[in-house]
Amino acid sequence: MSIKGKIVDLFNLILRKIKANKIKYVLFLIFGIWFWLWLPSKLFTKPYSTVLLDANNELLCAHIADDGQWRFPTSDSVPIKFKLCITHFEDEYFSYHPGVNPVSIVKSMSTNLKSGKIKSGGSTLTMQVARMMRGNKERTYFQKIIEMLLAIRIECSYSKKSILNLYSSNAPYGSNVVGLSAASWRYFGRSQFKLSWAESALLAVLPNAPSLIYPGKNQSLLLQKRNRLLQKLLANKIIDKATYQLSIAEALPTKAFAIPQHAPHLIEYCIKKGLKGKIIKSTINLNWQTKTTELLNKHIQALVGNQIFNACALVADVETGEILSYVGNSSNSKNEHQNFVDIIQASRSTGSILKPFLYAFMLNENKILPRALIDDVPTQIGSYGPKNFNLTYDGLVPANEAIARSLNVPAIKLLQEYGAVKFHHRLKELGFKTFTKPTAHYGLSLILGGGEATLFDIASAYAAIGRSLKTFSNERNKYAENNYRDLTFLKQEFVEPKATKTSDLISAGSTWFTFKAMTELMRPSDYVGWMQFLNKTKIAWKTGTSFGFRDAWAIGLNSKYIVAVWVGNADGEGRPDLTGTACAAPLMFSIFNTLPNKQWYVKPTSSIVQIKVCKQSGYKATEYCTDATLQEVPLGGEQTKLCSYHKLITLDESGMYRVNSNCYEVHKMKQQSWFVVPPLQEYYFKQKSLFYKSLPPYLQGCSPENIIHQIGIIYPRQDFKIYVPIDETEKKSKCIFKATHKNSNATLFWHLDGEYIGSTQKFHEMASLPAVGNHTLLVTDEAGESAQVKFTLIEK
Repeated sequence: MSIKGKIVDLFNLILRKIKANKIKYVLFLIFGIWFWLWLPSKLFTKPYSTVLLDANNELLCAHIADDGQWRFPTSDSVPIKFKLCITHFEDEYFSYHPGVNPVSIVKSMSTNLKSGKIKSGGSTLTMQVARMMRGNKERTYFQKIIEMLLAIRIECSYSKKSILNLYSSNAPYGSNVVGLSAASWRYFGRSQFKLSWAESALLAVLPNAPSLIYPGKNQSLLLQKRNRLLQKLLANKIIDKATYQLSIAEALPTKAFAIPQHAPHLIEYCIKKGLKGKIIKSTINLNWQTKTTELLNKHIQALVGNQIFNACALVADVETGEILSYVGNSSNSKNEHQNFVDIIQASRSTGSILKPFLYAFMLNENKILPRALIDDVPTQIGSYGPKNFNLTYDGLVPANEAIARSLNVPAIKLLQEYGAVKFHHRLKELGFKTFTKPTAHYGLSLILGGGEATLFDIASAYAAIGRSLKTFSNERNKYAENNYRDLTFLKQEFVEPKATKTSDLISAGSTWFTFKAMTELMRPSDYVGWMQFLNKTKIAWKTGTSFGFRDAWAIGLNSKYIVAVWVGNADGEGRPDLTGTACAAPLMFSIFNTLPNKQWYVKPTSSIVQIKVCKQSGYKATEYCTDATLQEVPLGGEQTKLCSYHKLITLDESGMYRVNSNCYEVHKMKQQSWFVVPPLQEYYFKQKSLFYKSLPPYLQGCSPENIIHQIGIIYPRQDFKIYVPIDETEKKSKCIFKATHKNSNATLFWHLDGEYIGSTQKFHEMASLPAVGNHTLLVTDEAGESAQVKFTLIEK
């Protein structure tokens, strides 16, 4: 039957009783219903403080209640010492009475009548709960009767344990301290479960007159009340004589302790997530939280001279996804540099921190092999002209080395091949929540910091692919389910897995080679503890630096832990030398140095295959690759592109010149495989590569067939926009154009907008001062081969 039906039946019953002249019964029934409904569903409605506990239930942090009181939420248990102290002091028959103790009431009334005023209330603990829930109204006999009735009603619905919990959580302890938990931290600096007998006794007597005997005042009166209770405990054989002697010798607290604030940014984040006024059991390890905070603040002190004031750090367990340390910002009590901002949850420019994901995606989709050569030359894509951080170029660089050295131009080349739209989509599948704008908004700059992400999302994504590798089973050739999920700081929280499994995005073999590339990064030269760290553990790590030196990132992980660090200024001000390697990586290594040593990942052999790879190009070997070797690559690597650098060329019998059948006897020709690089790439590549040999020149009189391009224009590149150079006297100076030719003895002829401006030999640089506007540069050699670019000259 519904509640409405029951009410109707009850009303009908009352009417029948009234008609039967059984009014007394009806009144009793009405009183019973009122008495049962009298008790509100929630006894205490005042706001609670927000309390954050660590993984071992140690207090990490607390946030004061909205009414300015330190009032911790109701505890689920009361320490046995305090229970014995409070019952012996306030209510010895607490376990037996129904909410009211008639003997105590009679004694109290007798005392009050003899004295002519109210000196004793005879209240039980349950009656005090009733008094507190009604706002501690003025003490009168009428109010006492109400408290008695309410206490009986409370006993009908609550167990003795619950009533004691309610009392201990809402008892006044002077000033703005309410409840046992808050009082134990304010007066003794530790949990109520770690209090001594003397401390428990003190907190048992305090609520009796909190405004009169606040710690630090009326010390003699407070001491007498505490010691009388201890003596009673001794007399009742609750404590022995030795414990009694030690207890009465303990000094009283003279001032309040500050509530611990080990994770102020995390507790603010909890409040934003709707956990205000609750006891939050977190996964944070208090010891590691303290160490991380100390290391971070010490590190920032070393950077203050460069006016770098903020940093944040996060440490998590890779396998479980549980956050072990959460330091949202450096410490500054005056908040002089926006130190109250939780930067872990703030969106910042990513710099180069996303490059390993692109590398892993391309390995996974069989678009490259780990050591495949990638172009590294001056590049202009429309109005976008990416440059390497050190402003140098290698011509060609292995993909894994490009990741290890965090080169920008090769990353752009890879993203061009992979597709910005697909990469953008893949990042969102990995869990990045801040890339909400269309791909066109970010363009190719997405890989270099054109988008913003939070440290939380970045750490979650790296932990996800690390978890995939950790849980991959070689025997079953499969992953554990739900590898991708956000990191969590809540104990036993269910984190909703993403719809896309990490294993679908990045295979174990691809992750293995990505992490291998990340272990080969050059370590920061100014991190003095690196050699010690090197001997301790192996980690995959990556740094990032945003445009304008505003954000410095460092991420490191092994099979057990991930450490994520950001360093910079919360207001976005850039500073010289604010780079991931110089500012963030040393802190990341320092934190890793405090973590237990763990083994590296087990190689996912069933997700790796061996194929013949060209040793020089890193691509799948062809019949022309003379130095092919068996190399391990991710499963599916046999589907990648063939090496296009090795070509078959025809030489004369001396092997010094290239020839063809038009100018040389066929039976004297020799064919040889040669590693051939386009002119522009060759210009830089031959400066860095020891094995590279330029193509031999053609024998005089031989015209080339199947021309291999000889000329490359180095500067300016196609569609470059360049400024008119200004010298130290603020006068216009000439632009320096550069070109290269495979034949070091070739003569190049230069034409600007159809007009001849000169020729060069060996060192191909030409100075000229064109007018402001659009121009065409044409360079030709003696054989008639040419290269051409269009550029625009802009005046500042």
